[in-house]
Formats: sequence, C-alpha cells, structure tokens
Amino acid sequence: MTSLRRLLPVLLLGSLLALPAAASPLTNPRWDQLDSEQQIVMAPLAGEWDRYAPEKKKNLLAIVPEYRSLDAAGRLRLQSKLKIWSDLTLEQRQQIRNNWKTLQSLPPADREKAIQRLKQGQLKPQASG
Repeated sequence: MTSLRRLLPVLLLGSLLALPAAASPLTNPRWDQLDSEQQIVMAPLAGEWDRYAPEKKKNLLAIVPEYRSLDAAGRLRLQSKLKIWSDLTLEQRQQIRNNWKTLQSLPPADREKAIQRLKQGQLKPQASG
C-alpha cells in the first residue's frame, strides 16, 4: 500500500493537469520556445516536452503562475511530482486518470472516505454496484 501513498500526490497533480489553462501566446511551444521561468518549472519534463500534445502543454504551463507563489519547499515538491509523473508509463498514467474520474464521480462523503484511505495507504477494493 506504500505505492498508493506515493501515488496520491501524482493523482492530485493529475487533477491540476485536467484544469483549463489560460491562453498562451504559442499553442504548441517547443522546449526551446519556452521562456526561462517555464523551462525551470517544467525541467523534469524537458526530455519529453516536444512529444506532448498542444493541450497537455497548455495545461502544464498553467502551473507556472502557481509556482511563483510557492516557497522553496513547495517548488521542490511540485517539481518532484512532475518528475514522478514523467517517470510513469502510459498505462500507469491512464490508470491514475481513470482512478481520478472514478473518485470524482463518487458522492462527496464517499469521496472523502476514499481520499482518507489513500492518505493512510489503506485503500482496499470495494464491491461495486
């Protein structure tokens, strides 16, 4: 269950990636077209940046303004989460996205219970239906 505890921040990051982003001057910027601040924030994703779809780039770049407001520890956490996300396989990422959708579809009380179980590392499959 320790792996679930480590995946919680990634799951939460997935929620950030699903948020709409503000309009960017470039709709599909290459890595070398990012400004220095964007490159610093997105550094954990540098190796794969140019392979991302325009919408994903837009959503990721929406994190940059939030990054400015974080303290040093928060900035390190955010970049660590980006690195963890970039290290996941496509299948793992899809599973996290599916889990997030399932979590969002739960009634608020059940969602809160599931989040608490995730935080405690005690998530157990429940009977569906």
